[in-house]
Amino acid sequence: MKRLNMLKVTTIALTFVFATLSCSESDEQNVGCYQEENRKIIETVSNFSATILGPESQDCPLDFIIDPDGELPNNVTGRLAPCNLDDSFKTDSLKVQVSGFIYESFEFEDICGDFFEITEISLTP
Repeated sequence: MKRLNMLKVTTIALTFVFATLSCSESDEQNVGCYQEENRKIIETVSNFSATILGPESQDCPLDFIIDPDGELPNNVTGRLAPCNLDDSFKTDSLKVQVSGFIYESFEFEDICGDFFEITEISLTP
């Protein structure tokens, strides 16, 4: 009987430990757009000027893309395909300041813009 009680206590303790670890803050931070695809962040860019281009201003089937005013490191295509552009910024030719993460792409992918997650965006004054 003692052994059965000890087994129950051990099982409950282990369940508690695993539940606590699985809910840690580190798991909740930086849950990005491309986590499910296991893409790695290859560049973090901060506060650069850019223009939002809508479908009518580009020859890509994407909804909206970000066209940086200058060169960005690891921006292979020269444009960014944001996964989390808020509807309030979906205006063709809108001038913005942007920060975010550029994610890796793979050789077999035909893309119009590098995979991009916006961390901060504002209208250019």
